[in-house]
Amino acid sequence: MSEHQQDATSVDLCIACGEGEQRTCRAEYRVDHNGQTRLIEDERSVCDHCGQISYVGDQISRHELAVAAAIREIDGLLSADELRAFRTRYCLKQTDLEAMLSTGPKTWTRWERGKVPQSKTADKLVRLLAANPGVVRKLMSEAKVSNPEAEAAVSKAESEMLTAAVAEAEKALGDRSANEFQNIFGQGFKAGSEVRILERVA
Repeated sequence: MSEHQQDATSVDLCIACGEGEQRTCRAEYRVDHNGQTRLIEDERSVCDHCGQISYVGDQISRHELAVAAAIREIDGLLSADELRAFRTRYCLKQTDLEAMLSTGPKTWTRWERGKVPQSKTADKLVRLLAANPGVVRKLMSEAKVSNPEAEAAVSKAESEMLTAAVAEAEKALGDRSANEFQNIFGQGFKAGSEVRILERVA
């Protein structure tokens, strides 16, 4: 696709040469990251006199989002939507997670908005949290996060995990009841398993 293929009729004078007209175009943009390449469709403004490429208005935001999404795909990172889904599942605030992960102010906000990819280390920790509500509880406690809605959501997730584990074990054991299994393993599961996982990661 040509970089100078017109996609709209809006026209402004070029900010570089002051003579040509800037026209909105779409073209492929190459994202190179960690030895890999992704091609994204990019909207920009191109001067028909000097060829200067610039990004104006919403083009800037769309460009940043597309580049960050390409980098996330290359690195195998959670998407911005997946980060948001994790946070809302546990009713956590963005500031809660910044405290829990020991990041700077607005770091989670930028990740969730999609313009800045999280590091691979942060991504692994988020995946661990998503799979282990007990780890969420532990990090909330360590960061002194006070969020009753999040605490309730964590308790619900723990209960759902325990119920699923009991059902699976009852199916496997056959002659043991769910109550018996819960009496044997329930408290240990709720109180210790996720904490041990976090300790191994640390």
